[in-house]
Amino acid sequence: MWTAFILYNHSLFARGLEKLLQRQDGVTVSGVEKTGREAFAHIKMVNPDVIIVEAEQGESEPEKLLSRFLQEQPQARMVRLNLEDNSAIFYSGSRCTANSIEDLIQSVLSSLMAER
Repeated sequence: MWTAFILYNHSLFARGLEKLLQRQDGVTVSGVEKTGREAFAHIKMVNPDVIIVEAEQGESEPEKLLSRFLQEQPQARMVRLNLEDNSAIFYSGSRCTANSIEDLIQSVLSSLMAER
């Protein structure tokens, strides 16, 4: 069982991802926020296992937010989704191609298991 927090730029994407994750056994979405400083306080409050960030190529604000959060909560796992090429970059240093919700779920589970 793991909890996810979604940071987004596009609300349609975020709501769709939230619905898809909620349909998965063992996954709870603990929050959904637009990328920004106000999201940081919410993330700290709910302390999710995984933070999923929707980010566009070359965008730097999510990187700064994730860097700050990792400094304060090093046990957290971060996933940056790039919708342009369907990649998911894991801040644990691994990378995968996530063409479907199943690919994303499997990658997150593999990352969680590797840490245990």
